[in-house]
Amino acid sequence: MGVGVSSEKKTAASHEPEFTDLVFSWSVDDIRNEDLYRNQVEKIPESFQSVGVYLGSFVYPLLEETRAELASSMDIIYGAPFAKVNSLVESKPYATHATLHYAVVVDYWRNKFSDCCEEPYRTLPGDVCIISNVKLETLSDLQQDGRTWTFALVTKITEDEIEDDSSSSTIFTVKASRDIEIKDGMRESLFVTFLMNITTKQRIWNSLRMSRNLKIIKEVLCTDSLAQKDCELCCVSQLPKSFATSLLSKLNKFQIQAIVASLRRIKCDHKPTMELIWGPPGTGKTKTVSVMLFALLRMNCRILACAPTNVAIKEVASRVLMLVRESFEAEEKDVLFCCLGDILLFGNKDRLKLDSDIEEIYLDYRVKRLAECLGPLTGWGHCLTSMGDFLEGCVSEYDVFVKDEMIKQKEMIEQKECSNQDESGKAEIKSFVEFVRDRFKSTASPLRRCIFVFCTHFPRRFILGQNFTNMRSLVDLLDNLEESLFRDNITTEELKEAFSQNDGGEEFCESIVGMSSLKNTRSKCLCVVKTLQHSLEELDLPSVLNKDSIMEFCFQRASLIFCTASTSYKLHSVGMEPLDLLVIDEAAQLKECESTIPLQLPGLNHAILVGDQCQLPAIVHSKVCEEAQFGRSLFERLSLSGHSKHLLNIQYRMHPSISLFPNGKFYFNQIMDAPHVQSKSYQRQYLPGPMFGPYSFINVIGGREEVDDDGRSRRNMVEVAIVVNIVQHLYRGLSVEIYDIFM
Repeated sequence: MGVGVSSEKKTAASHEPEFTDLVFSWSVDDIRNEDLYRNQVEKIPESFQSVGVYLGSFVYPLLEETRAELASSMDIIYGAPFAKVNSLVESKPYATHATLHYAVVVDYWRNKFSDCCEEPYRTLPGDVCIISNVKLETLSDLQQDGRTWTFALVTKITEDEIEDDSSSSTIFTVKASRDIEIKDGMRESLFVTFLMNITTKQRIWNSLRMSRNLKIIKEVLCTDSLAQKDCELCCVSQLPKSFATSLLSKLNKFQIQAIVASLRRIKCDHKPTMELIWGPPGTGKTKTVSVMLFALLRMNCRILACAPTNVAIKEVASRVLMLVRESFEAEEKDVLFCCLGDILLFGNKDRLKLDSDIEEIYLDYRVKRLAECLGPLTGWGHCLTSMGDFLEGCVSEYDVFVKDEMIKQKEMIEQKECSNQDESGKAEIKSFVEFVRDRFKSTASPLRRCIFVFCTHFPRRFILGQNFTNMRSLVDLLDNLEESLFRDNITTEELKEAFSQNDGGEEFCESIVGMSSLKNTRSKCLCVVKTLQHSLEELDLPSVLNKDSIMEFCFQRASLIFCTASTSYKLHSVGMEPLDLLVIDEAAQLKECESTIPLQLPGLNHAILVGDQCQLPAIVHSKVCEEAQFGRSLFERLSLSGHSKHLLNIQYRMHPSISLFPNGKFYFNQIMDAPHVQSKSYQRQYLPGPMFGPYSFINVIGGREEVDDDGRSRRNMVEVAIVVNIVQHLYRGLSVEIYDIFM
């Protein structure tokens, strides 16, 4: 099977087999065969002669790892999520496409919590399932007489599953490996059984055949290319002065040196660069990354920040968001909103598990808010026009309102006279004061909300400084106007006089500066409204009629984008200006082949990898792939090749007696303990005896390992019982100490 990459000119559009077609070509025996690709999988070297050799070295290991994962999933198929098919109809999404597609409706998913993950199963694009005419208990069920089945790949979700409603249907489209015979309008029962999701593997496969921007990849092929020299024309020797004083005071000198050294080359257009920051446990790696990203944001760089997992990227994004908010509060007086339009986070919402404090930078949330702000009935144009009409014409509006009310009352009286009803109960017409207050509340509330969205979700440089200032002023003026309108002693005469003022243009706006009466507050407010209307009309705002245009606008205008390395694949299809820099956090946990996805983004010239190759690497299921170093990261390979690294060497987490062993064994005694972990107060001992010091080794006799319920993990119940007993003792000891403190 010729699937290797033999030329650097191969592209995703070339006539090569699709990843799913290769997977679908496997028989059950192929999937269970641990030697299927053994002869094709070669050990991945530490240096490469060409890009073709580099990308091609990951192809067969990727196929073998996929086979091993699929085999593992099929071994425990008895506990896999499954559902009964209610409806299955052939679908043809592509007129000229020969593959088989079906629209599937299932009743509900059983075994949703059977996997080792805590989250319930939800159908997602990229899910590989088996559609069969029997509920599968073992792999042998597929090979019995009378069994019909096919592999199926979920390509589209039509209707999301409704949680906590077991009767709800899930509707999705699948691509099948073979024709599904539909007998007598679905009289035969069919079942769908989930196996695994191959989205990331599909993206890696496509990336290995993409060959787009190879500048950085060429830099890391051979050890000869690792001796990097500064470009004297483009070298950045230090961070901006406005940034350095406050934020860098929170870092130690080694963290500062790592940041400054890593950023020296990012403005260079002449030579691609790759920087490594080595962060052992507890040395403030994530803190250093977040400060560095904040610095880059202030330097007007366009950055993509990636990590292997959603948990890791969300943590970095949260840290940066906190720094942005703290900085904004320190620099701005009377903070009403924080500009976050420069920062964007995107990915699967369910897997990101977004908190309320971070959802404002999430792509889907931002698109929804911007759609409201740009809408014809909810957007800035409507809100400003409504407020302008109110400020200019509320007196005449009230006159019309009174006439209409009098006509209504007259008609009601005439109707009652005709029916000989009592004329009592005549409604009192709303006063001018009440009318103005009601109109103000109904107009000011959506305007305030629109301004908040505008200033929060559009980049400040896009809004323009004067518009931002005017919006803040308008909010203050609306507050002042509201306070005046709702005074207890306000009179109709005062209101009518204030709202009868004839206002002019810019000259009038200048003439009212400094005045504080109700009349002038209203006039100032109207002046700012008109100014904003004119200025915002000149901005190149996206069309609210097209959700994709708003989404593309968000990508184009963002300066700092967060996502997993796998999800960054979507950026290859987004039309936007090239990024200046790629930063990968927890880079030592990312398979090198997966890092090729963001490294090939158009125009990308520089990358910074942050990680620690001494910690656990990426998980590899296949023994063949493990022997071939498929789980090795780019960070680790470069480290082994002698690439220079900026070491963070002060640890703030472990007691010195705990850090002593890993420091000597893995870090050549280069790690220093921070002062606070050396203090006596840092050591807690809630129970007497040496066993309850900073650490203990306990030899458990009589324990026995057994396979867990999920069929994948192992457990030792004797060890579990001992751990539970120790924790119970510690809990009681801690409770006694707390009681003594407060009594």
